[in-house]
Amino acid sequence: MLTIMGVVWLTLCSSVRVWANVSYLPDSIDAFWQKTRTQLSAIPIDGKTEPVTEALPYKKYFITVKSLNKVTVAGYLSIPVQGETPAKPWPLLVTTCGYSGNGQGVQLGECQRGYAVLQVYPRGQGISSNYFTINSDKLSTNLASPEGYYYQGGYMDIIRMIDYIVTRPDIDTTRIAMVGTSQAGGISLAVTALDNRIKTVVAHVPFLCDLRRAAALPSLAKNLLDRAGNNNQKAFRTLDYFDPYMLAGRIRVPVFMSAGGKDALCPAPTVKAVYDRIPAGEKTYRFYPDLPHTSCMDSYARTWVFLDQYFKNKH
Repeated sequence: MLTIMGVVWLTLCSSVRVWANVSYLPDSIDAFWQKTRTQLSAIPIDGKTEPVTEALPYKKYFITVKSLNKVTVAGYLSIPVQGETPAKPWPLLVTTCGYSGNGQGVQLGECQRGYAVLQVYPRGQGISSNYFTINSDKLSTNLASPEGYYYQGGYMDIIRMIDYIVTRPDIDTTRIAMVGTSQAGGISLAVTALDNRIKTVVAHVPFLCDLRRAAALPSLAKNLLDRAGNNNQKAFRTLDYFDPYMLAGRIRVPVFMSAGGKDALCPAPTVKAVYDRIPAGEKTYRFYPDLPHTSCMDSYARTWVFLDQYFKNKH
């Protein structure tokens, strides 16, 4: 039974959760992320671009930048080749990797649909592990404070890479999307909430969503938190700062989200909870009853229709 001493819902302009007599006010989260963005802006980008010499029908670049705490972060950029006439600046799709640090939500070759594709590997993941080592589980450890938690730097790594890429004359800075699956989906939602340069977002079976709920359900979050001995209120007080559930009220752009009914890692109720908190507007939610935690051809096809609608048909 819900009581005032247990779980209370407050509905203001955006709902605020209260657990164990501790209020999580939007102002405290705002202040944390404003401070973090200020810290990031004080660090020189030090961006470097190297052409990748591969037999590809598009241009590929290896990118490095300096992110929060001067950590080096790496990624790849692909640019379509338009030989007949000079190309206009391309819309940009920003994507990142799954929780394993491998794979990407959008493949570089998809640039041939008429988009630039930026694949970012946050600190310690994928090719960025050449510059930074993760010594413990990303989600479930170092939870004493939001300051220094893995995803503080992880989210800023995406933003810092965008800071650099938008200096290129071949990128249309008015048409930037976040697109991701699993961990990349959760990061895509959070970064969209934190960076108003993002004009639309796609998140398929996203991780990191509604972590308090996920920690009480069979899920990857519960498994990781239980194993670390951190499935508790103290840990949640930090996780709230990074949860797309808490950040969803800031997402004011078109959204496409999808979830699977047999997803045992990122349960559909956690995805739908985030979707429901995004302010009413142009948003779409697809539920696939028999889908486990994996890619989905229907969702992928709809992603391109969705992106084209906002980035090509309206341009």
